[in-house]
Amino acid sequence: MALKQEIENVCAEINEQVVDVAAYVIQCHDGDAKAAVETLLDEIEHLQQQLSVAVAAMGRGFTRGWIPNGERE
Repeated sequence: MALKQEIENVCAEINEQVVDVAAYVIQCHDGDAKAAVETLLDEIEHLQQQLSVAVAAMGRGFTRGWIPNGERE
């Protein structure tokens, strides 16, 4: 379900189960890989901003001391 919602953000016309997400995103951009990557980068930036707001808004007790980290480990 979450994958379908995320894919709808990139291309709203979903008619079937998506198996190859990368190919689907490129297809939604009429084969333009650069446009597909730009859209995905915009989505990443939006999610990073949302994460920053969530970190600023939530208390440490809510997450038992855990703090989201933008870096991959």
